[in-house]
Amino acid sequence: MRFGIAAVAAFVTLRVLGRPLVPEPGERVRAFLLGAIGYAVESSFFFAGLERGSAAAVVLLFYSYPAIVTIMSRQWTRRTPATLALSVGGAIVVVAASGDVHISRSGIVFALASATSFSIYLLAGARLIHKTESLTTAAWVSGGCAVSMVVRGIVTGTLQSPAGHLPQLIGNGLASGAAFALMFATLRRMGPRRTAIIMTLEALFAILLAALFLNESIGPLQLVGGAAVLTATILTGLERETPIEA
Repeated sequence: MRFGIAAVAAFVTLRVLGRPLVPEPGERVRAFLLGAIGYAVESSFFFAGLERGSAAAVVLLFYSYPAIVTIMSRQWTRRTPATLALSVGGAIVVVAASGDVHISRSGIVFALASATSFSIYLLAGARLIHKTESLTTAAWVSGGCAVSMVVRGIVTGTLQSPAGHLPQLIGNGLASGAAFALMFATLRRMGPRRTAIIMTLEALFAILLAALFLNESIGPLQLVGGAAVLTATILTGLERETPIEA
């Protein structure tokens, strides 16, 4: 439901704006499979991890993905070690200070598998999609993921009625569609390594939004971790691309 709503919203927006509904030739199957295989696999691993450990523990392990992307991309700059340490370290501090951390061995495997598959997804998105507009890519990725999840649900017999949760699903779907579009726009402009580092801002925004809407308190350690993530983001945004082969 989440990805289906994201796809519908993206296609409606494209129609209203008069933008292409179909990816450029040569990138149509790629965009669909990025969702149907890439993101669907990552999401499945992530939720499998949640079934075997606390959310904080799974997210802590998942935030290893900027380091994995950096290693896989084999492109470093002189600032990379510092920005990577600040972003990943800050995210870890934010999450670790926010809740119970416990997870089984199989949960660790699934969480790390989620981080690795997400890293591959980012790299594949940067290398396989070059000409298609970001919102069009987001629509097809969302649609591919929705189809994949429905097929999986039918095969495993795990489909459930979303009755009573439709407003939340609509909000989540709209947010997911926007996130896909913005991520692909950033990938095109900054590459997978810098995008991965900047995306750790998610940890900072999570605690700020929780404080604003859920009346949760923000502890000193979370402020320190958030400041580290924000610093890494600023440094990465100012960074000039002078790659050093890893």
